[in-house]
Order: sequence, then C-alpha cells, then structure tokens
Amino acid sequence: MGPTIDSMSTATISDPKTTVLSAMEASTWPGAAEALALAHELPIPDRRTEKWKYTRVTKLFNANYVAPIAPDVVELPARLPFPATRVVFVNGHFRADLSDELKADKGVVIDSIKNHLGHGPLKAHYGKIAPIGDRLFTAMNTAAPTDGLIILATKGSKTSKPVHILRITIGAKGAAPMLIQPRDLFMLHEGAEVEVIDEHVSASLDGLSSASLVNGIRESAVGEGASLTLHLLQNEADGPADINVDGVTVAAKGHFSIDTTTLYGPLVRNEVNVSLAGPEAHAELSGVYLLDGNAHCDNHSYIGHDEPDCTSDELYKGIVAGKATGVFNGKVFVKQDAQRTRAYQSNANILQGDDARVFSKPELEIYADDVKCSHGCTIGRMDEQAIFYLRSRGVSEAEARRMMSHAFMTNVLDRIVNPDWRKHLEGMIDAKLEEI
Repeated sequence: MGPTIDSMSTATISDPKTTVLSAMEASTWPGAAEALALAHELPIPDRRTEKWKYTRVTKLFNANYVAPIAPDVVELPARLPFPATRVVFVNGHFRADLSDELKADKGVVIDSIKNHLGHGPLKAHYGKIAPIGDRLFTAMNTAAPTDGLIILATKGSKTSKPVHILRITIGAKGAAPMLIQPRDLFMLHEGAEVEVIDEHVSASLDGLSSASLVNGIRESAVGEGASLTLHLLQNEADGPADINVDGVTVAAKGHFSIDTTTLYGPLVRNEVNVSLAGPEAHAELSGVYLLDGNAHCDNHSYIGHDEPDCTSDELYKGIVAGKATGVFNGKVFVKQDAQRTRAYQSNANILQGDDARVFSKPELEIYADDVKCSHGCTIGRMDEQAIFYLRSRGVSEAEARRMMSHAFMTNVLDRIVNPDWRKHLEGMIDAKLEEI
C-alpha cells in the first residue's frame, strides 16, 4: 500500500498523481483504505488509454488541490419555474439550511449519504454497481468522497414532484483549486418511481473562474418494475472540470432513462454504464451538447444486455463551434443468452467553424442471434440550402441558423416526458444557441 494521506502531505511530491491524492482527507467511508491503495497503483489515463483517447486529463493532475470548503453565505439561483424538492450541495457539501423539507413523500428517504454509511441498504449496493476496476477516478472518489445524496424508495412508493439536486461550485480569488467528489446512491424497490433533476452550476465570489475538479459517482439500483428518470444539466460557465460516472442496474421490467444537457464546461466527461439485469428491462439514454470556445464534452456509454427481451434506445446530438471538441463513444454489448434484444444507438453532430472537432464511435458487440440492433453517426455542416430557403422568405441568417439548430435538437428534447422540464430546457438551449 502507498503512503498514508498524512505522510503524503509532508513528503516531497514528484508524482503528479500523488499531488492530487494528498488533497484527500482521511476517510472512514466503506472501502476507502483499499481504494486509496488502488489509486496509488492505477495509472493516469492518457492518449494511449483507448477509453480516454480524445479526452486529455493528464493536465488535471498538475494542480495542487485542497479539500473543498463551503462558504457560509451562498447566493442561490432562482428556483425552477415548477414544483420540485430542492436539495443543495455547495462545493460538494450538503446544506440542509438551503434545502427544502426532504420528508414530503411517504416511503421515500432523501438525505445526505453521510448519515447512512452504517445502514444495511447502503452496504448492500455501495461500491458494487460502479466498481473501481481499472478506473483511477473511481478509486479516487471511493477513497475520499465529499458527500452526496441517498434516495431510498420503498416498494410502490413515488416522488410526488421531481427531486432537484442543485450542485454549486464556488471559487474565489487567491483560493486553491478544490477536489470535490460527490457520491450518490439511489435504491428503488419493486414498483417505485423516482424522478431527479441534477443541475451543475458554478459561481465565483469575485468573478473569477474555478479551476477545481469535480469527480462524481452515482450508483443506482432500479428494482423490478421500478422507474428511475434522471435529468442532468451541466451549466458551468467558467467552471470546474466535471467528470461523472453513472452506474445503473435495472431489474426485470424496470425502466431507466437519463437525458444529459451540456451547455457550458471547460472539460466535461459523462459516463453512463447500464446493466439490463432482468428480462424486459429498458434503458433510454439521450443527450444534447452545445459547445463553443474551448469547451470539451465527452459522452461515454455502455449498455449491457445481460438478459433476454431487454430494450435500449440511445440518441445524442451536438452542435460544436469555435475551438470546442465533442466526443461520443457508445457501446451496446449483447450476451449470448440475451435473445430478442432490441437496441438502437445514434449520434449526430453539426460543426460550425473550421476549428471545431467531433470524434464519434458507436459500437455493437453481439453474441446472440435473435436480435434487432442498429447504430450510426453523422458529422456535418448546417444545411446551407435550407438556410438559403429561410433567408429567401425574409428570415435573417442568424435567426435561420437558430431555427435550424433548434429543429436539429427537437427529437432529442421530445423524448423528455416531463413537459415542465422540457419547456425550461428549451428556453436555456435557445439562449445558448444565440451565443454560438
């Protein structure tokens, strides 16, 4: 096992990874000691690491991070324009004083995960749905999580309104960058229904950007016939690097859906790993990314069809402008016994400008013979003939491009079942389209 955190803080640091690990406080979380040992052993992903080929994270390990501290006074953004239970995290720390009453729905437990570390339900799933494997960032998070949210929905229970997780990263002039490591665990028993809006925003006490690193993990166990709906919004202008992994298991006849919208973020990496672990389980993954400047967004997904009669549907679309980079890598894996699988995967991109880049790699790996699976990707420019058609009818070029861009995103947004969230998101997307 490598050096302890205490010894690392005083030792001469030559390995950039050790510099990052020294920012992590001693932890009593489950499996922390073992994870710290693995974090010392696992290499930093680089261009030779296939899963990280187009997302360079080596530079993240050059910073001298500190443990996150939440300021006492926080200016919250406006509430969502529809009912939702707001749960606030500031620099990774749960703020009960800024959150709503969390005991509104019978049979649904919503709380800081720190209050449940010794409880049986957590021990049954924690660290098992998103195992460390060869992933350094998972080892780092498991070694020293900051805090996170636990949701436990008992049999047949339901959230009466969406749970709105508001994660705020706040930087300040002269302050060292922080290593913020959220850790969530969602457990849905048979027939339960839960809807969650996970919004990432950034702020500054003095108008400066945050060079912090957010390294998050969420594990979700969707029980038989249960339904988990996640809406992820990344809106971190001049914010931290944001690396996330969602590990999900879906039992028989269970349903999991996630829609990810990335509007801002200097370096964003979203991994969604789903195991369809029971017959007739279903997963739906959707994503929209609007990138400009030097933004970088990498959407990585893995859907494992482990049992017969399961279905999955995946659709991601992006508009990439300026010197921004978009990455999509989606893999569908069908086991030999997973007969009658239905799996669809698509990624489409529009490039605006000569310096914008997109790397797309949809994948199918199939070992069953009774399946219907398809995948594909497109990368191209805006349809100039369509732009000309609109302009010939009195529409300005800027408005024509905005209309075309909105239309390009429509079939992804139409998959969002919650009409209130869809309408709110459309307004934010339209505002972003005016900038790029």
